[in-house]
Parts: sequence; structure tokens; C-alpha cells
Amino acid sequence: MFSKDNKAILKIAVITPVFPYPKSGVLPGVESYVKSFTLPLKILGHNVRIITTYWNGGTKFDYYKGIPIFRIFDTKALFGKLGSIFYLNNITFGLNLLLKKHFRFFNDSDLLIIPLAIGFTNFFKIKKIPVISTFLHYDSEKSLIDYLTLPFYHFLEKKQFNRHRKILTISNSSRIDLMRFYGINKKNIKVIPIGIDIEKFNPSNFSKEIKEKYGNNLLLYVGPFLKRKRIPLLLEAMTNIIKVIPDAHLVLIGKGLLLEECIKLSNSLGLQQNTSFLGFIEIKLLLKFYASSDIFVLPSELEGFGQVLLEAMASGTPCICANKKPMSEILGGTGETFKINDSNDLADKILDLLSNREKLEKLRDKAIKRAQRFEWVRIAQDNINYFKEVIQNNT
Repeated sequence: MFSKDNKAILKIAVITPVFPYPKSGVLPGVESYVKSFTLPLKILGHNVRIITTYWNGGTKFDYYKGIPIFRIFDTKALFGKLGSIFYLNNITFGLNLLLKKHFRFFNDSDLLIIPLAIGFTNFFKIKKIPVISTFLHYDSEKSLIDYLTLPFYHFLEKKQFNRHRKILTISNSSRIDLMRFYGINKKNIKVIPIGIDIEKFNPSNFSKEIKEKYGNNLLLYVGPFLKRKRIPLLLEAMTNIIKVIPDAHLVLIGKGLLLEECIKLSNSLGLQQNTSFLGFIEIKLLLKFYASSDIFVLPSELEGFGQVLLEAMASGTPCICANKKPMSEILGGTGETFKINDSNDLADKILDLLSNREKLEKLRDKAIKRAQRFEWVRIAQDNINYFKEVIQNNT
């Protein structure tokens, strides 16, 4: 199909167990990524549709900003948490796609994109529909439940990657993980970073009211409360920071399994007057916090990319993250890094910037320019070019 200006319009079906509408927060990283590449494709005129589950709620047929959504059942929708044991929900989601009434949702697609491992993807190969799997990061086992379940999910991933052999990932470190843990040939991996909407995330969202409420030494964290995010490390660093700058304030935005635990830790450390846990907030307010904070801090020990860093940088807020790729790569010298899992070094880096406003301002300007390299139109076009290449090679 071609548009009026003779450019090929692609029919793209995104087959994903999670999509952040009508609610988000089930798998925040995957949801953010899926939204980040589907919306630009739609805006650029391509025919995009979402085939998903009921994990995030919603009705059987829906629309999100002009993108049609088709939801089908899996064991999690039918049996709750019991239905997700050993990723049975991912498998039954894939199986349910094979039904004739569901196959019609994507059988005329030029390309299928699958952000998570699901079952029965060999069917798409039989039907000669090109498939691109996406990969964010490798989850290692850290708990008993992980040791019981993650190996099975990794097995599903490896089967899917080797079956379709076209994998889109978001950083060089993720590419290395694919090669190391799954034995994927480098030539089958395409690295395209996540894009950022610089018209949405920018310094003009600055809020005088936020500054007046939280002060001129405002730190910000945005993201889920998960173990790998290392939020307790940030709270421990705050105890050293307020000894030097008593009015320093940390705002934490997001929810997650460890939220209550982090609130209790904050109180036990005597940080009640210096921390605010806001949970999920509306996007308009989030944009204001990004642009009004003095430093954005990402204490995480593991990220597939680090989208929140880009959002802060585009908003004119310098960032501090662990000295680990890909987070440190994203900063590209526009912020500071600390020794991973070292709260004292993190506190020192924060204090250095808060005490040196001239340095902070220089980093602010650099961050804005750096974020512009990831402008969503440029990234979306890179994705489209790759999609066309995959389609061409499949014919």
C-alpha cells in the first residue's frame, strides 16, 4: 500500500501481552517501550494495530490514540496469578492467537513485532509472516521464585529468537546480553535506541509552584519500586546529603512491590521531612517535576536502556546514574555516574552538583543537546527502515 506521496505504508501488528492502556504498571519497562515505538509509527502514517491480553484491563475492542486494540484471553485473565505459573499465560496467549477468529486480526500484516516471548510463534513462520522479536535486558535469578520460573522464560525467549532470527534491541549492552546468554549471531541483532518526544519533555514545563513547595535542592526519582532499581541505596545516600544540605528534598514518583518497604525505610532513617512518595501522577504533573528538579537520580543496577534518563535530560535536568552501561552511555558526559551500589559515592556526586551551580548549569545545557539526538522522528525512521529491510529479505 502507498500513501499519496508514494511512500510505502506498512501494516504492522504488535503482539504483546502488555500494553499500557487503559492502565499501566503491570510491566512498566515493556509497556513504556511498546508505546514508545508504536505511537511514532502511527503518527508517521503507518497502519499499526495492537493484539494484547486483558492484563492491563480494557475491553475486547478498543482504541488508543487512533491505534486499534484487540484483546484476547489467556490463563492469567481466567485464573489470576494462578494462571501465570511458569509463564503459562504467555504460552496460552500465543496458542489463542492461532484461532481463526483471532488470526484475522493480523493475517494481512506486513510485519509482526513481538516484545515478549510467547508460545507457538512457529505458526507465523509457516504462514510466512516476517517476525521481529524485541529484547530489553536479561533478567537474572535473584530469588527462589526466579530460580523456579525464569529459566523457563529464558527457554521460551531462546526458542523464539532462534526461530525468527530478527531481534531488535535498544542498546549495545543488550546486544551483548543476547550474544552471551542466548548465543545469538551479531548479524541478527539490530540496535535502535528508544526515542524521546522533545516537544513534550522540555524545560518549558518548569513549575514555580513545585520549586516553592520543595525548595532549590530538589532531587527526583521516577520509576517502579523494584529490587533492581536500588531505591534503598538512594535513601541511604540522602542521610549523608541532608547532613550537608539540610533542606535537600527527594521526590519519588511511581509504584511497585517495594513501595511500602521503601516508605518504612525512609521513616526509619529519619527522612520524613526530606522525602515525598507521590505514587503514580498525571503526565502533566510529571512533566513539571522533570523540568523543575535540580538533579534526576537513577540508582538502578540494571536497565535495558534507561528511558527516564532521556526524559529528564530533554527537560533540562542533569542526571546521575550508576557507572554501568547502557545508563552511562545515554548520559554521554552530560551528567555524573557513581560506583554501582555505593551509597557514599552517590551522596558525594549529588553533593558536588548541588554545591556547584555553575557546573550544574553547564550540564543542563549539555543534557538538552544530547537528548535531541534521540528525537522520536529520527528514531522512528530508523525503525521503519529496519522493518522494510526485514520485509524485503523475507520475500
